[in-house]
Parts: sequence; structure tokens; C-alpha cells
Amino acid sequence: MRGAILGTAYCLGLGVPFLIAAVVLRRTLTAFSWFKKHYIWVMRLGGGILVVTGVLLVTGAWNYVIQATQTWSSNFTTDF
Repeated sequence: MRGAILGTAYCLGLGVPFLIAAVVLRRTLTAFSWFKKHYIWVMRLGGGILVVTGVLLVTGAWNYVIQATQTWSSNFTTDF
């Protein structure tokens, strides 16, 4: 039952933003126009995040990031 609830929540969290974007298309196009104007900076930011993640993986520091994230989220519960 818990898995079904989590799966449903995941699917809704993934799909609902796209449905909202389709309903409010005009506003969405305005938001996307910002990305088009700043395309080079969006690409550079995304590339920078990929490079940093790669460096963390190669050096082994990624494990510390994951452990810190797991520690931070260890008290999270999905009890309804």
C-alpha cells in the first residue's frame, strides 16, 4: 500500500506540472521566452553542474554529499 501511495505521488508530481503548463500556455510561453533569451547562461549553468558532479564522482566526494543528504532526510516519513 505504501509503495502504491508513493508511486502515485511520484507520478502526480511528475505529470501535474506538465498539465498545468498546458493549461496556462500563454504564461508558460512567456516563461520559456526568458530561457530563450538567456539560453547561453542556462546551458553554461547546466554544464557547470555536470562538471562539478563529475569531479565529485571522480574524487569520491560524491559519497559525502550523498551521506549528508541521507542524514538530512533520515527523519522524513510518509506516514499518512
